[in-house]
Amino acid sequence: MASRRASNGRSPLVRKQSQITAFFSSSSTPSPSPSTPNKGASKPSPSPLNPSAARRSTLAAASLSPPKQPPPAAAQDEKRAKRDKKDRDAAAPVAAAAAAEVVGRRLRVYWPLDDAWYEGRVDAYDAGSRKHRVKYDDGEEEQVDLGKERFEWAATGEESTPLPARKLRRLRRMSDTAVAKSPGLAEDGGRDSTEDEDWKRDTVADDDSEEVELEDEEEVVAVRSRKGKTRHSLPVSGSTPSTLGSGLTSASGSTISKMKKVDVASLDCAKKFSFETVNTTGKVDPEVPLSCGRKEQATGNANTALTGEAAERFGQRDVEKFKFLGEGRKDAKGRRPGSPGYDPRTLLLPSQFLKSLTGGQRQWWEFKSQHMDKVLFFKMGKFYELFEMDAHVGAKDLDLQYMKGEQPHCGFPEKNLSVNLEKLAKKGYRVLVVEQTETPEQFELRRKAMGIKDKVVRREICAMVTKGTLTEGEHLLANPDPSYLLSVTESLQQSSNKSQYTCIIGVCIVDVSTSKFIVGQFQDDPERHGLCSILSEMRPVEIIKPGKMLSPETEKALKNNTREPLINELLPSTEFWDAEKTINEIKKYYSSADKQNNVDNVQDSLESLPNLLSELIGAGDKTYALSALGGSLFYLRQTLLDEKIVPCAEFEPLACSGIINNIRKHMILDSAALENLELLENIRTGGVSGTLYAQLNHCVTGFGKRLLKRWIARPLYDCRAILQRQRAIATFKGVGNNYAAQFRKDLCRLPDMERLLARLFSRCDGNKRSSSIVLYEDASKRLLQQFTAALRGCEQMFHACSLISTLICTEDSVDSQLNDLLSPGKGLPNVSYILDRFRDAFDWSEADRNGRIIPLQGCDPEYDATCNAIQEIESSLKEYLKEQRKLLRCASVTYVNVGKDMYLIEVPESLGGSVPGNYQLQSTKKGSYRYWTPELKELISELSKAEAEKESKLKGILQNLIQLFVEHHSEWRQLVSVVAELDVLISLAIASNYFEGPSCCPTIKESNGSDDTPTFHARNLGHPILRSDSLGKGSFVPNDVKIGGPGNSSFIVLTGPNMGGKSTLLRQVCLTIILAQIGADVPAENLELSLVDRIFVRMGARDHIMAGQSTFLVELMETASVLSSATKNSFVALDELGRGTSTSDGQAIAASVLDYLVHQVQCLGLFSTHYHRLAVEHKDTKVSLCHMACEVGKGEGGLEEVTFLYRLTAGACPKSYGVNVARLAGYFQANMFILSMYFAQN
Repeated sequence: MASRRASNGRSPLVRKQSQITAFFSSSSTPSPSPSTPNKGASKPSPSPLNPSAARRSTLAAASLSPPKQPPPAAAQDEKRAKRDKKDRDAAAPVAAAAAAEVVGRRLRVYWPLDDAWYEGRVDAYDAGSRKHRVKYDDGEEEQVDLGKERFEWAATGEESTPLPARKLRRLRRMSDTAVAKSPGLAEDGGRDSTEDEDWKRDTVADDDSEEVELEDEEEVVAVRSRKGKTRHSLPVSGSTPSTLGSGLTSASGSTISKMKKVDVASLDCAKKFSFETVNTTGKVDPEVPLSCGRKEQATGNANTALTGEAAERFGQRDVEKFKFLGEGRKDAKGRRPGSPGYDPRTLLLPSQFLKSLTGGQRQWWEFKSQHMDKVLFFKMGKFYELFEMDAHVGAKDLDLQYMKGEQPHCGFPEKNLSVNLEKLAKKGYRVLVVEQTETPEQFELRRKAMGIKDKVVRREICAMVTKGTLTEGEHLLANPDPSYLLSVTESLQQSSNKSQYTCIIGVCIVDVSTSKFIVGQFQDDPERHGLCSILSEMRPVEIIKPGKMLSPETEKALKNNTREPLINELLPSTEFWDAEKTINEIKKYYSSADKQNNVDNVQDSLESLPNLLSELIGAGDKTYALSALGGSLFYLRQTLLDEKIVPCAEFEPLACSGIINNIRKHMILDSAALENLELLENIRTGGVSGTLYAQLNHCVTGFGKRLLKRWIARPLYDCRAILQRQRAIATFKGVGNNYAAQFRKDLCRLPDMERLLARLFSRCDGNKRSSSIVLYEDASKRLLQQFTAALRGCEQMFHACSLISTLICTEDSVDSQLNDLLSPGKGLPNVSYILDRFRDAFDWSEADRNGRIIPLQGCDPEYDATCNAIQEIESSLKEYLKEQRKLLRCASVTYVNVGKDMYLIEVPESLGGSVPGNYQLQSTKKGSYRYWTPELKELISELSKAEAEKESKLKGILQNLIQLFVEHHSEWRQLVSVVAELDVLISLAIASNYFEGPSCCPTIKESNGSDDTPTFHARNLGHPILRSDSLGKGSFVPNDVKIGGPGNSSFIVLTGPNMGGKSTLLRQVCLTIILAQIGADVPAENLELSLVDRIFVRMGARDHIMAGQSTFLVELMETASVLSSATKNSFVALDELGRGTSTSDGQAIAASVLDYLVHQVQCLGLFSTHYHRLAVEHKDTKVSLCHMACEVGKGEGGLEEVTFLYRLTAGACPKSYGVNVARLAGYFQANMFILSMYFAQN
């Protein structure tokens, strides 16, 4: 790699940097030469590690005025190299002596990837490499060039604080090594030569600045990243940085001093608001006081948070230049902060300020003033640039380096757009992508044709990206979990007795990455348990709601059951559409192209709409579901995604919302059940370790994993459907085992086809927004790769399904569900003829190799006709050559191509005097002459036109094939659905092998009437999740559990010692019921149960301090939900109810709740308690008293020592043996004796 130290100070790269900086420079004077040191930059001072800094500064200062006639670049490089060598040789003895003096001193070295300082000691100095060996306190060693690293000397006698981060630093070092060897790092590219007119005007005059190709791509990366300490895992900006190590040399050859690290840790410009104050895509309630960070975001000014050199360079810039961002700020309509309707998303730019701007500056500020809540990625040539307040975000969160000049400015190359979009979106930013939509050539033609004085190329907003609207990125490839948008509205309707209100919630959930909409409405209780359940299951990353229209209860539910989502508050009716407006807008998306100009005709028919939307509109009473859909559609329109995903979107009804019919198909699991049973994520970390999902997940596809989560969150409430699943799973455990193994092998390397297909569907020809974007990276090649990957993936899925479908023909035991699922034309779509059509269209492998599609014969008649025309012309050229050979009587006459001149007739020099008069001499070479003739020119012209037409056809062939592929989007989605279901069924079959002990297929019976008693009978019941290897020692103790049914009580009151296994048994039974109704096997010798419509779980002590709810209030609220919603077919698990208050009050509450559930609701349940008096006094034939058995003996000092047996035993336990837990917790012996005496007396 060429060194930047040897590059010419007037190289194209440095000139291009000056041009980009000048683009936003308001000064009309020429920009300083790149070789001129920045006046504001800190000068290097002589130090033991930099003895010649003063001399180099003098040399740099001496070069302020460039010579009138600069010598050639090679001579300059040679001169500079000699000078640098002379300086180094003179300073070497001094530097070596000084460097050796610091051996033994303690220091801290900064590691950017860890964003941390690591302490160590300078252990040795190598004069050959001029590097010090630093031995860190955690044991690692590293060769460090202290002249190029950021470090601090530790104070004498200061104690070290080792940081346990060796793994992170090792990973960072591995990343550096890998990227350093990667050839892709050298493909950064330079700034493109598509400058705007005012950009050119404000730069240093240079005759060849526009024509020079930026070739020094590797040097860009070398300058922009310090070797060994840079986050190479994130591609760096293509700009020349202003902060280089003290040992590095700028492109001009002058030494640049090491600048201080920009500390922008507190920057929050354009970042997400907190939940309390955000009520729109950036809109802030003026009545709510803003903290510093939120105020900075609302104003678009974060300079007060800058520190270090960034503060020195830019700290006063806004105060001096942009006073309209401060106290005089107004929104686009002239309203001041605090005024009604004030919109901080917009900014009113003073007219005098606009007049002072150049064309490029004005264009940027016009975009920014309408989107102050967003970060702008502003396209300039081959780079995306960030200016002003956005540049601080780039420096902080993207590790971009500020460029030179008084204006904050940084950027990155075009190819890094996806990575940087994902980074900022995941951190909660809204990012606006402003693309260049015409080339400089197109700009010149437009300016001449229209006679306008415009001085900048046209740019348009082409994308608005948030963490809920990401469609591409590494996160989507690595993580199958969806990032949901949730749109919610409500209606409070007064009940007949006028004392209460009925709450109707409308919900629309959108997964942008798969183009999936889940729509519905439902009646919710005052505590919004239904909404809380949806929030706990979906975990939306963004929420869309109508401004100031939701009740406090709904707002509280949104706040307490989400994890810092991005909040988007829309204006009611105009932005968050009502049902009527939504219906009108939906029909436009599904109208055909020839009907789009006749809206009235389109709105008269529902035939083109998806089935669910037709049902919603036809139902007449689903206005809130439609309104929620309208809110999501408007938001997607804001983000420019609506036209991409809606036409080919998949719509599903919200579970239990009763859109299609009122038949319940799923068990209800509320948020308390989802969280307390740890079905999808654990309480400790929010991850999946130790969850039921982790136990059952053996899926090989990303879309299969997502379907499994939905099955777990929504178990079936249909005996026939459960039985069909059970038989399908049994098939894969038995005769279909080998087929299942082959299925998994075939699809284990499959990409996430659901997301890949959705991405292709968004590229269909109906979307015209991005057709004019100017791209310099080969986007079509990437699109082709996605297309061929989708074709291969669909082919693999169809072949894998077809293999399993042979089971239907060979085995009689296969259930009808698999038969319906796998039979072509029923569940499995018949896509073989579609795939054959694409196989016949082009060679997939050749397309991948060449990066373009060459259609096979018969694929495109117009292309075939063009190819035939070319062949005819080439044949004519051959015949013409034969004629000329006969004419000249020379067989050596031939065609040659010279540069752009094709088909020149090359004639030997000896025949030069005998050629016909129509021969036109074009060029000569030793021994021959080259001619054209009028007839030959005409043939060449025809050939050129035909080849141009062929290239035109080739350019459109990819889009035409994708359009053809998208026309079958319903078949491809159905194929993915079948594969996902097979993947989950096989995963459940595999999961049964991981249970410890016996497993069985449960027997499920449906309730036949009000007199039928629900049943749960399990023999030798194990735990669905816990295994012996996770318990440390011993094995899990199975139990027989009988609740309900003939001769058994419907409730068990469970007592026993602390840590005896009561809560475990409660979770064990609940998880077993869920497993059974998913259709999976259960860890038991035998299980018989009745269908359960809902599981209620009340366990654990927790509060909602931020919501103003104490532990006891939370406990009573959850219990109230049980009492009001439980039915005879429900299962209730209450763990130590009443512990949040005094013993007498808690015992009274527990007794009354137990009595109500047993006699009024008559459901099944488990009730664990430490109120032993309740267990003894509660005499009821419908209640069984049981306890978790233990053995009590005498331990050291005569204290009781309890051995847990974990066996469910009839009868009540006399006490809880809390002292034993204190002993296990490590209480001292004296305290143990006092405790035992106290409990004995009481």
